Amino acid sequence: MKQSLIDLIFLSRKRKQLLLFLNKNPGTRDEIRDLLQISPASVRPQLKIMKDSGLIVEEKNSYELSKVGEVLVGKMQGFLGAVELFEDNFEYWAKRDLSVIPPFLRDRIEELGHCELFEPGPAHMFETPLHLAENLLESKEVLTFVSYFHPEAPFLYEDLVKRGVELKLCMTEEVAGHLFREYPEEAGVMQQANNSKLSICRRPVKLPSIVVTDRFMVLKLYEKDGKPRDQLLISSEERALSWGRELFMYYKELSEPIFK
Repeated sequence: MKQSLIDLIFLSRKRKQLLLFLNKNPGTRDEIRDLLQISPASVRPQLKIMKDSGLIVEEKNSYELSKVGEVLVGKMQGFLGAVELFEDNFEYWAKRDLSVIPPFLRDRIEELGHCELFEPGPAHMFETPLHLAENLLESKEVLTFVSYFHPEAPFLYEDLVKRGVELKLCMTEEVAGHLFREYPEEAGVMQQANNSKLSICRRPVKLPSIVVTDRFMVLKLYEKDGKPRDQLLISSEERALSWGRELFMYYKELSEPIFK
């Protein structure tokens, strides 16, 4: 009986390794043998299985993915990336409300890559983590959407603007009201600065916050029952920054600018 492609790929760690390896560059038999750490006699049957399945082709003493192989491995990478992302912090992801992430970005959530899960202790719940604040102040651009008010935020935003950082701040109506009502001086600095652009989202939003800079990305999500928990997902991988920028722009497009 012919083996299914799913069994062929996923029931063998070595064949999965081989496909991911060939997705980057063609490889010779010796390179494949070294990668899989098997004997020359053992590598031949594996290569024959993959050739007979139509996943790889042999060209001038080297092997590469077929067109079908390229499609399948491209899809496989996304699947394996998502599995790895969720496995790293499974308890966190299982409890989070992911509906605030639009479908086109949920489909590419593996682009977040390796994330650090940060949770400040009870005594520091309302303090901006020092290493995050330092990285923010050293950034050239800061994009942030926020739907809850952090007591340190107005001073941090003001400091960013005074340092010449390009700030794009998008906030819910409630947060904007709190900012302009309770912190008029800091809000005035932000509103008047040429390197600051403020927007208000007047729709109900359940995304607590997204912060994206040229250095890192920070994502905060509520639990499924709506309970806030001060856990932050942090990533500095290039694809994560692009993904985070798209999430910010999604909510910015639902907002209206505050004109100077």
